[in-house]
Amino acid sequence: MGTLTRPAIAFVNPSVGFSDRRKSKPIGLAYIMAYLEKSGFPSSGFDFGDSEDDAVELAAHYGLDRFDVVGFSVYNESFRAAIAMAEWIKNRRPECLIVLGGPHATAVHEHILRRYSCVDVVVRREGEEAMLDLVRGLGAGADVSVGADVDGGVDDRAGLTGIKGTTWRAPDGAGLLVNEDRDFVPDLDQIPFPDAEFTSHSGYPDLTYYDEVQGRLKAALTICSSRSCPYNCSFCGVLTIGRKYRSREAERVVAELLHFRARHGVNYEHVYFSDANFFVSPTRALEVAEALYEADPQVTFSFGTRVNQILKAAEVLPRLKECGLRFIELGIESASEPVLERLAKHVKPEVNVAAVRLLKRLGIEISLDFIMLDPATTLPDVRANLEFLREAGFYDYVPHDHLYTALVLYEGTPIRDFYARRFGVVFDPDDLPSPFTLFELPEVQRFSDTLRAFRKRWQDRIDDALAQGELALASMADGSDGSDGSDGLDRLDGSEGSGLSRESHARLQLDVVSLRHAPNLFMERLLEDAEAGFPRLDEVGGAGGGLDALLPRLGHHHVHLHDLIERTEAVAREAGFAQAPGAAAPHGRD
Repeated sequence: MGTLTRPAIAFVNPSVGFSDRRKSKPIGLAYIMAYLEKSGFPSSGFDFGDSEDDAVELAAHYGLDRFDVVGFSVYNESFRAAIAMAEWIKNRRPECLIVLGGPHATAVHEHILRRYSCVDVVVRREGEEAMLDLVRGLGAGADVSVGADVDGGVDDRAGLTGIKGTTWRAPDGAGLLVNEDRDFVPDLDQIPFPDAEFTSHSGYPDLTYYDEVQGRLKAALTICSSRSCPYNCSFCGVLTIGRKYRSREAERVVAELLHFRARHGVNYEHVYFSDANFFVSPTRALEVAEALYEADPQVTFSFGTRVNQILKAAEVLPRLKECGLRFIELGIESASEPVLERLAKHVKPEVNVAAVRLLKRLGIEISLDFIMLDPATTLPDVRANLEFLREAGFYDYVPHDHLYTALVLYEGTPIRDFYARRFGVVFDPDDLPSPFTLFELPEVQRFSDTLRAFRKRWQDRIDDALAQGELALASMADGSDGSDGSDGLDRLDGSEGSGLSRESHARLQLDVVSLRHAPNLFMERLLEDAEAGFPRLDEVGGAGGGLDALLPRLGHHHVHLHDLIERTEAVAREAGFAQAPGAAAPHGRD
């Protein structure tokens, strides 16, 4: 192939098989790309994460066979798409170096290289330094193809196969070369900002946050200010990469915000911290918050953490709120003690309750991380979850995704091994078993099937109607309907404007609240039926047909859910504030 001074490099985020329009750029790949760029090795990024198109067609359309090195960041969900692309590239360009990295590749690196000849090397754990060593070696003149015949001899890639943190297929075909782990990057502030551009098949929606305190929509930016987490929750993929926690200095976090403001010409005023656990060090979290506030008092932020850390650092929370903290993504997971034990959360249900009460008392919004069902779930576990959600005040919580969640058994996690032993099976490393097919108890399986049928039939319609109703109410309240917004009701007497009477406005408020409650109420009725042996479902003739028997009557006059949805949308249209289905409602997170 000749000497390469600058190999053509591509990084690909393969599809997970479904569309998520809330997606953001793959920050892990962006860090690697920026790290290589700093050392003189530019690369091209391709993000197909939410594409539902055929993987091979995507690879062909974007010409992935024109690169010397193609690196894929893979999760369980995206692994098969990555392999399909890799095989297509290898068939068309055998000398291309195919590299896999990410949580899934790290967990099953030996399996991948034994089963898939299209993959040349797996980079385990963090990728910046190992990838730089790889492309430097190629740039120094090593042939790209594994075991290639170079000038009559077998090339060993000038020592590339000995790079720390990598696994190779041996050049002579005899086994694997599993090199020692590479140390984690000790100083995250030495890594450039993740300033990399991606070609995306579907583009990126603007990331925003509706600040209810300031009453306006803000442009938002995602920043990762630390890596890993020192805890060992049995279901968490962070364990695959490693538990060594490291954090960045507050000044560098502020500098990143200002950098991307200038880079994109966007006045970002909310920061979504994407850290696995932002609150490991409350002192350091406060330093970041105060630095952001000093740089711009209008900046707000949010982060994710565990319930026990909230309680341990309760004294810091009021100051964080003063500095702009708006909500915390809280890893509650379950209200059932047996489930919490399986998940290795090492907290009791009462700790969840105490953390929620503390945040609510301080007026800090909560974003729920919840696992409603796992393979060993019992109906009493579900009952504990629903009672917690009701008593903790989450009946008004949207979106309703937390009601439908089930534990995913990611490769490399202890919980996957736990269930493999429990079931007496060996999960195929390439497969991510559907969490909705693994329930041990038939009554839980039927409960889940019926709940999913409700979601498929009703949830999108609920979401659209709720968005339109809330938009109408919010527009009236903030005066964007043309009123002065002084009391939100100055035009609700039938005069010019919305045309809504006070009575209609009050009914719309009730109907919106009822829509928020509808999935919760259905789930409670379904659980009652399950606990009784499903008499109501069986009476109507099966899970699908039995849904109507369990639907609650809602809103004023206690109408059918279908009628409630249509009535809410009609009132919103009458008020002049209806929006396109699927648009975001003004209730907080985008």
